[in-house]
Amino acid sequence: MTGKQRTRNTTTDPTPEGAAGGIGERADGTGQVIGFSVRLAGRVPTRLDVQHAGTPEAQLGFSAGPVLVYLGSHYTAARIAQSWAAAAPVATSLVPHLTSRRSVLTAGPWSVSAMVRLGGEATITGGLLPGKPGSELPAILRLRVGPITWELCDAAAYTTMLAAWRKAAALLATVDALDRL
Repeated sequence: MTGKQRTRNTTTDPTPEGAAGGIGERADGTGQVIGFSVRLAGRVPTRLDVQHAGTPEAQLGFSAGPVLVYLGSHYTAARIAQSWAAAAPVATSLVPHLTSRRSVLTAGPWSVSAMVRLGGEATITGGLLPGKPGSELPAILRLRVGPITWELCDAAAYTTMLAAWRKAAALLATVDALDRL
């Protein structure tokens, strides 16, 4: 191309070239993640970090695999832990430890690929997806917490995640108690 080269960002500039308003005028826009899925197997690496304990801005960072969830209240964490514990009878249908992860998971290392803030009355739903005979795909326990759908491929993942949610609830109960002092 010879002469002056012009480029336009067609995703943020809905105005056609030459229309009123000219090139470079941008419309205000917004984006929203409606939901996403995280598939886990084996002993999931989890981490809990408290920030601003003893202040109204206290929050807990709950890292599980590639997801970082921020929780600000004991109530939310306790509700999630209770819902995961209620799924224990269904979790007995999971294989103890998934031996083949080729078609189910990709290998780590993981870095944070999503950050979510949960609070208040988190909506929690779920159920068991049966395995497919003749394939490597096992039965999967699917638990949706707010916008995150957690797909647990084995009992080891369920057990480590349940323990982490319980620890998060206990830690936030302590933080909430500090706020009342």
